[in-house]
This record gives sequence, structure tokens and C-alpha cells, in this order.
Amino acid sequence: MNPLPSRAAHALCLSLAFAAFAAHAQTVTAIRRFNPPATGINQIRVQPGDQVEILGSSLHLVQQVRFGNATAAIGGNASRVIAIVPAGATIGPVSLYDSFGLFFATDFNFQVSPRVTSLARSFPPPTSPADSITGVVGNSVQILGDNFVDPSDPGFTSAVYFRHVSGGWVLAPSESVSTTTIQVKVPVGAVSGSLGVENPAGSVITAGRFYLQPVINGFSPAAARVGDAVTITGVSLLDTFQVSFGNVAAVPSLVTATNVVVTVPHLTQSGRISLVAPGGTFLTTSNFVLLPRVTTFTPAGGEPGTLVEILGDGLTGVNAVRFGGVNAQSVTNVSANLVRAVVPQGAFAGPIEITNPNGSSQSATPFFVAPRFTDLTPAQGRPGNTVVLVGANFTNVSRVEFATGLAASYVVTASNRISAVVPVGTVSGLIRITTPGGVVASPRNFTITPITPSISGLTPGFGDVGSAVLITGANLGEATEVRFNGVMAGSFNVNGASSVTALVPVGATSGKVRVTTPSGVAESTGDFLVGSTADLGLTGQVLPTDPVVGQEVVFSFAARNDGPIPATATSVSVVLPTGATFVEATTSRGSFQNFGSTVFFSPGDLSRNETALVTVTARMGAVASVRVTGQVQSDTPDPVLSNNTLELVVAPGRPGVTVTRLVGGGVALGWPFEPAAAVLEGAPALTGPWSTVPGTPESTGDGRRLVVDPGEPFRFFRLRWVP
Repeated sequence: MNPLPSRAAHALCLSLAFAAFAAHAQTVTAIRRFNPPATGINQIRVQPGDQVEILGSSLHLVQQVRFGNATAAIGGNASRVIAIVPAGATIGPVSLYDSFGLFFATDFNFQVSPRVTSLARSFPPPTSPADSITGVVGNSVQILGDNFVDPSDPGFTSAVYFRHVSGGWVLAPSESVSTTTIQVKVPVGAVSGSLGVENPAGSVITAGRFYLQPVINGFSPAAARVGDAVTITGVSLLDTFQVSFGNVAAVPSLVTATNVVVTVPHLTQSGRISLVAPGGTFLTTSNFVLLPRVTTFTPAGGEPGTLVEILGDGLTGVNAVRFGGVNAQSVTNVSANLVRAVVPQGAFAGPIEITNPNGSSQSATPFFVAPRFTDLTPAQGRPGNTVVLVGANFTNVSRVEFATGLAASYVVTASNRISAVVPVGTVSGLIRITTPGGVVASPRNFTITPITPSISGLTPGFGDVGSAVLITGANLGEATEVRFNGVMAGSFNVNGASSVTALVPVGATSGKVRVTTPSGVAESTGDFLVGSTADLGLTGQVLPTDPVVGQEVVFSFAARNDGPIPATATSVSVVLPTGATFVEATTSRGSFQNFGSTVFFSPGDLSRNETALVTVTARMGAVASVRVTGQVQSDTPDPVLSNNTLELVVAPGRPGVTVTRLVGGGVALGWPFEPAAAVLEGAPALTGPWSTVPGTPESTGDGRRLVVDPGEPFRFFRLRWVP
């Protein structure tokens, strides 16, 4: 890629003519550049690395191809040879050699891109090698090398370009040019950098650089601390090797033609920046402002009144020092690197901040002011409780200690607040907090309140001797004794503060469970039931006790569990005799199902001393002794089965009809109940015929009543039950 501006190529026709030097078998018909592709005059204009094609016959005998005096690398066959233009190629004929020597040369020159070997200022004459590569606009610069002109082509010459201040290149006015030498003047707008040399065959960037006076346009930031990076911008800054802040030199970390990055060295005061490059020295008109910087301080902490030495850079003129935002009692400027200050009353832990006319700076680490302990809430509690400690300067707390020196777990929730957990085993006394600033004690004692044990549950709530029982509650961790209704458990295990596992001891009976700890005795609210059976029993009654045929009778059964353990999956069955008709059933718990003459009740589980009440209502259908049987059972073993079955017996009588003569001659017929299928019949004689007495019966407090007209043809009455 050509970095320089193009120059117009000469327009000419290329004609190849060859001069043969001996009657050899080789012939050459054409020589031209073919890579990169070219046409016209460009076929004989080459740069090192280009490929030139030689066509002819018997060319396999070619042993050497030269461009001027430089030998090219070659390859090919009898009809074609490819020669690579060598780095030292010069303008001139292309020569071919075989084993006998030169056998062919072009009668025209191949034109080669310029080659630069050195450059130096020629006027004014330099005083030293370093001086020879620097200058100003208008100075003369001489470039040595080759291929600057082609003597055979008046239009083939070279031009020189300098780097331009705005970027790109600027053409240097030419003073003289020959094949090996060019002399030009430094153009206006030139800046430090490599030069560009161009001829019609190509261009080259010089390896050497020519330097002009550096110029600083600005620097950023304008104020910084020791150790900060400052970027200097300008022109001709190339190869800057030193930057000074006042009289303190620093080596740049990054240098380009327009930027220099340098770290602020250890300074004592602000000052101008100077830059030294091969092209000269430049001094800024404005000062670089040195900001103060705190690097360390001693001691690391202390109480109000402590003298603290603060070290750093740019500390001249410090007029304020703050500890946690509170102004120091006194400030003494010892030097640009040392300030002394006294910790004020009311100071807070935090960075030390210093201020002078140039700015402010904070220390990277905090100064630890002695902590203050003003209150604790609550002031009493038990191990495991959380206590809030209130004060100030709780920074970098390393330990919270209760009485007897027991360390507590804690969380610093703010610079003035700590949440601490009361450790197990502590006693009443002061609480101490340790920070890098010192140790402080609470203004009052923390009091340990008695730990009262309690029992909240027993799992299971019943069991036989030897079975395991989980006793849950609070503050059971120091249990020393477990008793079942007064009988001591021979074996128990403390699982933690909230539970104990114990085995039911021999001789235990149902009753309370007690756990003894050094802080007291805890008792269960309910009884633990000792045993493995449940004694179920039935009691019952029948109402009315003297029913008549057709009347509804209620049979009630009470199923009770006398323990000692709950009866699971309890069921009660009630069986009606033949002739009794089921009307309805009720239960105090659970559900029931009716299957003809049998009703099944499912009350579920019955705890000790718990009762389930079931009833069956039936209508009596005949004058006979009636036996209704109830039976209770469960999945729990029952040691006494004799009380699980109960028979309720009633003997229904015949219903009677009363005849009452009324004032006025009427007759009132009454009977004691209201059977749905009872029919009142009358007849003129005992032998009949019997027929239904007309009229609508009315209800009375004792049953039913029907008033009959005395003119009716009935002398006898009966109540017939229609089942």
C-alpha cells in the first residue's frame, strides 16, 4: 500500500529490444513485470518483491538474473523464468547469465522504487549525530540511497514528504536530486516522524526519523495526586524520553506522536511541566496542580486527645484535618509530607480527611476511634436471646464478650448498633466490645433471668412400659430427671434445649410427666396413658318404658372408653328384633348406616373416658317382649369383653280406647298415641259388623280424640292396628 500521494505516470510506449552478446542457444523474446499485473510503462517499474517474467527458449540454462548489481532469486523452465526483484535492486538493465557468463541484457532500464540508507540535516551543519536528525522549518535535509532518478528517463524523479501536523503528509520543497542523493527543505506544517520518499516506481517510508520541536497543547487532568496518570497532548512528541514536574523528572509509560502518558512522581509542590524529546524541550506556561494525598498514618486508632501523624504528598498548607467528619482539635504542618493532628472529642471511626488550598484527600484505611457504649436493650434475658448494643464507632468489631469472658456471636448492623446473642453458660455482668480503637464496657450489667423449663407435648401420648416417649418443650437442655406420674424413668436422653426422649419405667401409671432441670420442674398439661388396652363398655336406656303396639320407641346406647389408652376405629352395632320397624338413627359423633334390621355406627377413635352416644328409633309391631341388642368394639385390644354387649328389653301392650260421655249427649273416644296406621272402628254389637268411625281425630296432650254424634249406630268401639 502506497502511503504517499500518487504522481502522474509518464506516458510512453514500451518497445523491447535486446542485444545478444554471443551465439548461444538461449533466446529471450520478452521481459516484463507480471505480478502485480501491469500494462504499458508500469511493466518495467518494480519494487523489491515484485515478480518479473522472462520468456524465450532454452531458458533453463539461465543461472543468474541481476537487477542492476543485485542478484534476484529465480525459478522456471526452458521457456519461462520468474525473477523476484531483490531488496538491493537499482535502476538499470536486467542482465541474464549462464555458465559462460553474461549472455543477455536489456537495452533499456528497469525502474525501481527508491531505497533510503540514511537521512540527516545538511544545513545548518549539525554539531553532533543527535543534532543531525533534528531541525526546524526551512532547514535542509539530505537523504542518501538509490533509485532517486533514472538518467535515461528525464521524467523519472523522486519526491520527499514529511509528516504533517494535521495528519497525513506534506511535500518538501526539493533543492537537488541525483541517483543517490536528494536534498529538500523542511516544509511548513512538518512534525517529527519518518519521511516518505516516492518515485514513479513506488514509495518507501524511512526507517530513520527526523525530529522537530515538540509542542505541548495541553495536559489532563490539570490537577492530580502522586501516582496518578497524566496525559500530555501536542505535536512532535515522538520518542519523548523525559517529562518533568517542576524539577522532578519522570519516565513516560506511553509515547505517541501526539500523546505522552506519565505517572506523577513524588513531588512536594505544584509546578510547570517540561517535556524532552529528540526534537527539543517544551515548557508549559500553566502549572500542574499537585493535589494532597494521604498515604498512611500512625497510630491506627485511639481516644480523643490522641496525637496522630499523617504522612503523604503535597501536604503543604493543610488547613483542616477531619476524623470521621469532625474537625481535629489542632493541626500542625511539619513538612510537605507530614502533618500532625489531635483526635477531637466526638470523633467517629472513619477515613482521615485533609484539606489544603489545592484540594482534599482521604486515607484509604479508617482511623479507629475508641468505641462508645451507651445502652443495651433489653438489659436482661436468657442464653439464646438477642441483645441490641447501642453506641458509636462500632467499626471492625473483633469481639463481643459477656460476663465470665464468654464470646458471643454478633452482627454489626450499623456503626452504632450491634445485635449479639447471649451465650450459654454466661452470668449476669458487663458486656465488652473490642475494636481496633480499644475495648469498651456496657454502662450497666446485663442480667441473666432464670430459665424455666416447660413441656408442650408428648409423642405418643400413651404407651406401655419400655416404650419411648418424645417430650418436647423449652429449656430442657439441662434435664436431670424424668418422671411418669411420680415414677422415675431409668433411661432418658437430652436431644437439645427443646426435647428429651425417655423410656416408660416399670411401675409407671397414667398421669403427668415431669422433667427436672437446675432451673426448675416442667410438667405436662395432659396425662401420659400407661398401658396397651382400651376398656370399652355399653350402657343404655329405652323410652318410653311402657310402649304400646304401634308406638315409636327410642333405644339409646352410650359407648364409653375407660382406657387406659385410646380405642381406635370404634364401631357400634344395634340390631332390631323381628316385628320392629326402623324409623331413624342419630349419633353424637361419626356416621351410621342402616341395613334393614341392623344399624352400624362409626364414632371413630375414643380417648380415655370419652363417650359416644347413639340412638335408634323403631315402631313396635306386636304385643310381645322386644330385645334390642347393642355391641361396641375397636381395633385396640379390650381386656374385658363382657361389658361390650347390652340388651334393652321392652314389652309393648295393646292400646286402649276410652269412652267419655259429653254434656249434650255426645261421646268422646280417646286413645293414648297417634299411630300412623291405627284405625278407629265401631259396631252395633260385639259380633259386628265393624266399620270405620267417620270423622277427623284431633290431637290432645295425651294422644288423639274423636267426638262421635250419639245418633251414630255404634255401641261398641275398637282401635285396630294396621301393620
